[in-house]
Amino acid sequence: MASTASSRPANPTSPSYSDDLEFVTAYLTVHALSDASHVYAYLLWIALGTLLLFWSTFHHLHLRGGYLGALWSKWALRRRTWRKKHSLAVAKAKGQPHRQPYSFPSNAQIFTVCLVAICTLVVSFVGPDNLAPGSYLWTLSKYPYATTSGFAKREYTMDQFMQFQPQYTIPKAWWTMGDRTGMIAFALFPLCVLFALKSPPFAILSMSLTVQVFCDKLMLLHKWTALLIYLLTVLHVAFWSVQLFIDHRNGKIAYFYAWQYEKFLFAWIAFGCMTLVFLLSIGPFRKRHYEAFWFLHILFVPLTIVMAALHHPPVWWWCWAALALWVGERTWRFTWWLYTNGFVGAKSAAPSSKLRKAQSRDKDPAPGQPPKVEGGYPYPPTLPSSAPGLDQYPPIVQLPGVGLSLPTDYVPPPGFAHAELLPGRTVRLRIVTPGYLTWAPGQHFLISVLAVTRFTTHPFTTASICDEQNQYDDGRVLVFIIRAKNGWTKDLWDTIAMMHARGQQCLREEHVPRCEMPERGVLLRACVDGPFGSSARASWGEYSSVVIVAGGSGVSYALSILQYICLCMAGRDGRFLGGRKGGYGQPGYKTSRVRFLWLVREFGHIQWCAPTLRRCLDMISPSELQIDIFVTNVKPVPQPNLATTPSRISFAPLPHKQELEPPRPEFARPKSISSLSSDESGEDSDVDLSYYTGFVQDEGELGHEEHVLDLTNFEGDNDAAMPGEAQFNLSIKNEGRSRRFLSRRASTALQAKEQLTQRASQLDFEGPSHSSVQLVRKPHPIPPIDTSLPPPVRVSVGSPGSRASSSSDLGTRRPESQSTDGRHDSYSSQTSLLKTPTSAAPLVGGSMQTQLPPIQTRNPPGAPGRKRFSHLSTLSERTDLLPTPTTSVTPRSTSRLSQWTDTDSFAALVPRGEVENVREQLRLNLDEQEAEDVGIVAEHARPGKPKLERILADEVERAKGAIAVACCGPTSLDAMIRKIVAAQIDPQKVKRGDMRGSIALFSEEFSY
Repeated sequence: MASTASSRPANPTSPSYSDDLEFVTAYLTVHALSDASHVYAYLLWIALGTLLLFWSTFHHLHLRGGYLGALWSKWALRRRTWRKKHSLAVAKAKGQPHRQPYSFPSNAQIFTVCLVAICTLVVSFVGPDNLAPGSYLWTLSKYPYATTSGFAKREYTMDQFMQFQPQYTIPKAWWTMGDRTGMIAFALFPLCVLFALKSPPFAILSMSLTVQVFCDKLMLLHKWTALLIYLLTVLHVAFWSVQLFIDHRNGKIAYFYAWQYEKFLFAWIAFGCMTLVFLLSIGPFRKRHYEAFWFLHILFVPLTIVMAALHHPPVWWWCWAALALWVGERTWRFTWWLYTNGFVGAKSAAPSSKLRKAQSRDKDPAPGQPPKVEGGYPYPPTLPSSAPGLDQYPPIVQLPGVGLSLPTDYVPPPGFAHAELLPGRTVRLRIVTPGYLTWAPGQHFLISVLAVTRFTTHPFTTASICDEQNQYDDGRVLVFIIRAKNGWTKDLWDTIAMMHARGQQCLREEHVPRCEMPERGVLLRACVDGPFGSSARASWGEYSSVVIVAGGSGVSYALSILQYICLCMAGRDGRFLGGRKGGYGQPGYKTSRVRFLWLVREFGHIQWCAPTLRRCLDMISPSELQIDIFVTNVKPVPQPNLATTPSRISFAPLPHKQELEPPRPEFARPKSISSLSSDESGEDSDVDLSYYTGFVQDEGELGHEEHVLDLTNFEGDNDAAMPGEAQFNLSIKNEGRSRRFLSRRASTALQAKEQLTQRASQLDFEGPSHSSVQLVRKPHPIPPIDTSLPPPVRVSVGSPGSRASSSSDLGTRRPESQSTDGRHDSYSSQTSLLKTPTSAAPLVGGSMQTQLPPIQTRNPPGAPGRKRFSHLSTLSERTDLLPTPTTSVTPRSTSRLSQWTDTDSFAALVPRGEVENVREQLRLNLDEQEAEDVGIVAEHARPGKPKLERILADEVERAKGAIAVACCGPTSLDAMIRKIVAAQIDPQKVKRGDMRGSIALFSEEFSY
């Protein structure tokens, strides 16, 4: 036994050579793993391939919606955040900006990372390191050996000394552990690159045949796989360093001789580059110097892979595979980038906006045309192959929601971005690419504005949808809502502000083609790369209800999904909108309701997306779409004490009272301010006003100190109050409050009239009363109320007049509610008359004989005589049904916000400096149509923080099947939504066949 052990030492003896280079070459060759030992790398990839196959099967068979899927989702969705105690108070005392709490990955991401790490560690350390030839299952030794790199010319090669390699199994030794960890690090190179690739077909995980998960969800795995590679490399260096320090020759350690070996030099170059990549990828440096990080990453990562391959040729094909994936994907993306941005291929020219509007007016459909089409559209037998989906039947004017994504009617020329400054230091970009481009709702693009920087791109989510059936360029306008922070976004804001200050609409050096110039904003040359994003895997039509939650500028993601769902519910086919096949009236389409929740910091931020929200409101009925906007940076106005009982919620200290107050009769009619402010009274069960007493909660829902900014502000958002916005915010707040007041009054009037009609019918049926008092005088029969009409939850949704869009004339709707399920009785139309989606409480009592304020029907002077179907326009036509002769319903011509353009300067949003002398030239260019849209959407905006848990619970009870929740916002909002959704998932309901227990979460959160 002893002789056997001595003949098979763990540290094999190297042949003695007088030449140092020959010695070190033989030494390192002898201390190399056999081909049989490479089986560990193959086992790693077999395990990863099995995991991918299981994940793909789980996805394509829709097992996520079953009982097992509900069990998995209930645990896997959750994520946690952490914040040091009293850190908010310390930051406030030091004047530091607000920062989000530290966010941990979701349980599913942690599980996946741990699974990859465990597999890696198992194949790195379990079992003997060096397997004897012939004791393995399979090998690639039949393939020719690659012994030289081709870049170095040496006298000695490895194949000259292969005969001295040990022909037996070695369990553990310093050099075997070093070789094995290095081999597994090599095997992880392709996996790490796969997680970082953005575009299929090279991004295999992003293909529809697999799991269709893009880099936004895989970036965490990319980072942790890279960390595993670096840790294995550190172990490889450490183990081999110990071995080289142990071995001696002529009184010198082997380390001294190793420096004469060129492959040893390649190893240290690769390790140095990898260390630089690791240090430069640390979060603080990456966030503060993203462009530097990107350039250095592109430089050092390929250099690391190449040097690693040259270091050890026997396994260098792992490195070449990783490099081939990276180069192939970059080449593929660059080719499409050239086509998309018009450098190669045919270019399209955008028609004039005036021509577009004129053509739409000439082809407007007749009044009464239904917006929803039962079943899919019929298509002609042959379709032109040059432009698929663009010239298909029916004509564009017969399609609901054409041009839905456009905030205005202006379409920029292809290859240019129309940039506008908005409140909240926000830029709205609209881009039409020269090459035809499609995308799925919720996907993002990499944007480059050449006037800001030429060589770097930045990711932003599009707030628009791709309408392939729209033959005009406004069907493929990319809309981006970009909030200026630091770095590139601030440079973009400053560039546009400077152009405004100088009176420039474009830059001369960018050679803008002859086209119609915008009435407001500027034109900038822009390029895009994409689309990317895992939202393409969502099948929205498979869910009966969809709840969309957005925080701050995360509304871009929410807007895109909202438009897609509204168009599908209006009868459009989702396959022509960038999504999956299906729409209202088509087999298998299930969506019947969508609720949109937006947490925003200021009322003025509503302008970001008011036109789109208004068009969505006009497209489908209120029972199908409910929009709630919660403004968190508004404190309620102290109200006079009009009641003897105190309010349930106290917003501010009680005002100082005199010793003796004048008498106030309890039966006195409340002042109008009380009615107008009732939406801030805290009576709405969906609104949380408790945070008004203090913005910091010691122990919130996430288990640590919480601040209201956690739900609306991304890292770096600047909330400094600027003079130009304060008055604008107040105007929108007052406009929305007035509209809610009118809606409640109108709703109460209809309800009271219905009650009077029912009471009169009962009196007619019962005959003369024995009472000497005549309760109701009926000189002639009162016409009955049409109870089939939907509740008047919106003050006005009339024709915008200035827009000639087919979405403005949608005709008669289908019935709002088709459910006969007994569990939905609480959501009857009678209940809807009592409370609008955003009302605080209905007005009841003796105020019915008060003259109603005017209700606006939104038909501007000079507009065509067409009428869009709306609840309030129907109400205005039936003024004879209102309760008293003194009641009147008259249109209000325009929103009070339409006068904002003439009086309020927006110059305060421009940074000081060169533009100081011309600051007054910069104004808030809010045209009349957009002001009207802002005013209408303001009705759905109210101060407070939503009670998300209660809202989701209500939607679950109201749903008819499975539910989807889409979320995009700061990490705290994402963590809160995940917690709430996980709590509402009920696997037992799913097991019983009640699919309301199944909730799918689609969230966007990516960091580069």
